[in-house]
Amino acid sequence: MVKKVLLTPGINRFIHQRMKEHGIEPVVIASQKPADILKFATDVDAIILMSGAFPNAMFDHLHNLKIIARQGIGYNNIDLDVAAAHGVWVTNVPGGNSRAVAEGVINGMLTLARDSYNVSKEMHEGNSAYGSGELVTEVSHKTLGIIGYGSIGQLVAKMAAGFDMDILIYNRTPRDTPYGKMTSKEEIFKRADFVSLHLPATAQTVNMVAMEQFKMMKKSAYLLNLSRGALVNQNDLITALQHREIAGAALDVYETEPLPMDSPLRNLKNAFITPHYAGHTEEAWSKMANQAFDNILNVFAGKKPISPVNEVK
Repeated sequence: MVKKVLLTPGINRFIHQRMKEHGIEPVVIASQKPADILKFATDVDAIILMSGAFPNAMFDHLHNLKIIARQGIGYNNIDLDVAAAHGVWVTNVPGGNSRAVAEGVINGMLTLARDSYNVSKEMHEGNSAYGSGELVTEVSHKTLGIIGYGSIGQLVAKMAAGFDMDILIYNRTPRDTPYGKMTSKEEIFKRADFVSLHLPATAQTVNMVAMEQFKMMKKSAYLLNLSRGALVNQNDLITALQHREIAGAALDVYETEPLPMDSPLRNLKNAFITPHYAGHTEEAWSKMANQAFDNILNVFAGKKPISPVNEVK
């Protein structure tokens, strides 16, 4: 029986040839909404899943399913225990887009420091004088605070060291680092010119950055969140930006995604916002697609996947 893998067109182009070589049939649909999966793909053996919701009820309809391979690091859109109870492995691709996201953080930091987005937007609209009466700032020799020191946080620190930045790092478990020094979250919020978040969304981290933290920060400081929207109390952030409790923020993730059209963030000039795309590079997607497919091949061969996040007995 030919094995079938559900995936999107964006992923298919990176692994189509490999699937063909292994005699696997791709089931390519643009949408991974539950209704579309149930309409077009109830007989698939594997799914390379994006970040959309995967309700528990889906397992009762996908009788051939053996593995859900997340195209990314996070897997909070899948109930791991329910998947395991149905004999379905769940995997992720740790580190697959780390460099892309780290570069996105550096881009956000430079964009905020130089007000690049607003200057370019005004220039496009014919206002060549915008910003000529004010000076922007350099990131060199400024203090960067990194909260969470996994693969992305480590790459951000390495890149920032090239700007001769003073780097402060918080990690739940202190570790050796050639860049900067380990310290507390409180010291980071009080001292840093840029605070970058790199943590998963858990019961301990949800809303960990709220008005209390914004009031600790310098009024000239910036927040960068390209990690998980739930880490930041979005209403408090909006208030802090509106009242200039902090100078600005670079955001790629939000409490609700996509960001609602009526969100005040869309009208704040000191908010540099992007649509959860920091990891969307050719290199990252190719790496993640192939890692996800490697996990699928292992399961199809009766082996344990390479990077499981649940355990199937």
